[in-house]
Amino acid sequence: MAAIKLVERAPMERGNPLLYGAAGLVAGIVIAVAIGALTPAGISGTLHAFVKVFSSPSFLALSLPYFTAISLSGVGLALAYRASFITIGAEGQLILGMITGFWLLYYMLPGLGRISLLVGSAISVLVGSVYGLLVGLLRVYLGVNETLVSLMLNYIALSVLNYLVSGPWSVGGFTKTDVLPAGVVVSSLTASLVALIVLVALEVLYRYTRLGVAIDSIGLARKMAMTYGINYARVILKVSFLSGGVAGLAGFLYLVSGAQRLYSTSYGPGYGYIGILAAWLAGLRPLGVIASSMLLGLLYVMNTSLQLSGVLPSFVQAMQAVIVLSVTAFVALSRYRIVVS
Repeated sequence: MAAIKLVERAPMERGNPLLYGAAGLVAGIVIAVAIGALTPAGISGTLHAFVKVFSSPSFLALSLPYFTAISLSGVGLALAYRASFITIGAEGQLILGMITGFWLLYYMLPGLGRISLLVGSAISVLVGSVYGLLVGLLRVYLGVNETLVSLMLNYIALSVLNYLVSGPWSVGGFTKTDVLPAGVVVSSLTASLVALIVLVALEVLYRYTRLGVAIDSIGLARKMAMTYGINYARVILKVSFLSGGVAGLAGFLYLVSGAQRLYSTSYGPGYGYIGILAAWLAGLRPLGVIASSMLLGLLYVMNTSLQLSGVLPSFVQAMQAVIVLSVTAFVALSRYRIVVS
């Protein structure tokens, strides 16, 4: 009986994950449109909704706030995962970035205008970095599992958010804050451009600095890397600090360009968790996060387009899952090949 297995390709044989991901996107959309035959919209209505989402400038603009939050969360996680530091703390760091940003822009620096944006973004990055560094410190010096610790820290950040918006920062008895002053609100395009600059900078850091080499070395062969003088603790602390900082920036930028206020929530915004998916879809490459985050941002706004076309919410979720799974499978094939023996 024939056996089917995946065999990892040699580094020089691997394909471009972005090209494989694009092929997976096409395949996923084809399957999703076929699923549309089971809905009142039919195949033609579903196809029209997909074309509208992926070609309309208005839908692309609507996806930009999601792209900003997801991409910055994902790029930090991509570097962390390359060092085999499996944190899922971007969600909590993003929430703290939002809280810090609102506190500074609304309560502490309301009269400074655009200058407060620079101060707010810098402090939000610092708060996210310290929160991320805490996970690294516990991992390096106490051997605590970073996945579990970062998850618990996410819940702490979420509890702080819910306390503030339902208590001292609430407005009119509702579990939400007031809206930020108009002078500190920026466009979604501006926030996205800042995110792109950060992603390019981190790609340069990964490809052309000693830290990038150390990250890969630790991830691929920790003991060998340490034998050749790479300081494991230092690399993990730098990665945890860096990933927390960009997640804090993600929260700040999402606040000033998208949310513009804080709300009570049971699960958090969720963009830090989606950043995990963006990182893996990008093959853990900082620059690849651009494409994966744009796709995931469009999937957010696709929900509205499909439902307006007559697709039931349950089918929308199924279509989104099919697309993500298809892209994931094709990206995996860029690194592995199917062998039948």
